[in-house]
Amino acid sequence: MKKVLFIDDNHELRQITLEALELEGFKAIGAEDGRQGIEIAKKQLPDIILCDIMMPETDGFEVYSELRQYAPTSLTPFIFLTALAEKENLRKGMEIGADDYVTKPFTLAELLTTIYSRLIKSEVIETRIEIRQKELRERIINHLPHELLTPLNGILGFASLIKDDYKSFTSNEIREMAGEIETSGTRLHDLIKNFINYIRIASADDKEFKPVRLDNIQLILSEISKSIAKKHHRKSDLILQLEYAEINMEKDDFEYIINELVDNAFKFSERESNVIVTNSVSSDSVEIRITDHGIGFPIENIQDIGAFNQFNRKKLEQQGAGLGLITSMLTVQRYHGSLSITNDKFGASIILKLPAKTVDL
Repeated sequence: MKKVLFIDDNHELRQITLEALELEGFKAIGAEDGRQGIEIAKKQLPDIILCDIMMPETDGFEVYSELRQYAPTSLTPFIFLTALAEKENLRKGMEIGADDYVTKPFTLAELLTTIYSRLIKSEVIETRIEIRQKELRERIINHLPHELLTPLNGILGFASLIKDDYKSFTSNEIREMAGEIETSGTRLHDLIKNFINYIRIASADDKEFKPVRLDNIQLILSEISKSIAKKHHRKSDLILQLEYAEINMEKDDFEYIINELVDNAFKFSERESNVIVTNSVSSDSVEIRITDHGIGFPIENIQDIGAFNQFNRKKLEQQGAGLGLITSMLTVQRYHGSLSITNDKFGASIILKLPAKTVDL
């Protein structure tokens, strides 16, 4: 039996609607104001929420915002109820991401059509998530051994050559082989680090992510970006446009995300082309944008990013980049942020949005 939470301060409308929904086979739960609706939603975890916009004290927008920031209800279908005359409120509701709206006064048929439509869409999304998770596990099982053994074989091979025939090599040749060992070791280290982080993020409970106030993130952005540019011998290609900002995230997690995203930008773009790192601050979030002028992400793959799902593998050997990116995306989601990728003919832009206000996880 599907649970429907109906939040409206109109007692008569609320009772009539709840009774009608019960007769249709739903478990209908009512809330007389926004604050009560939030509390009930967090405890009962309904399958769908219908919420009036205009309510005293806690209005529908505040209800929506708080429940979207609470992990168990972040994907619950949310439908706004609005009077015909409240067009501005309706527009705002859709802009902030509500799934649908119903205009008051409404008929039972109109309400049920909207509810069933959103429940079906929600079930489709849940099925897709389950399929993606299964595919992700299979990718890890199938690809991880190869990704680990390739750099390890390089390390063992060059080490064996030096050990067995060191007298026959010049100092320059030994230096070159040592460089190859270092490159393979770095690749192996990064892959193991990414895998450990992926397991930690993917298997952790939301309660384990305690957001802490992290200020001066523009300094962290600058330091990491400059370090990566230096590693790729491209210090002159880096452009920084940063301002003071604060977020709610563990410092180690933030540094991991930025290191992964900026390193990808340099890795997949040519020398003497710019990598631009900027940030901007709004009332409730911080946006970080990393733009490069490289090969970009194939547009058909952007919505299907997964561990070891490497882009343009035939065109450019990426060596395990998929795992770091999916781990970054999962980490961002754990902190109720978002990470999106946009493409154009000149390259790619990664847009990272993180909460600037305290959120109960």
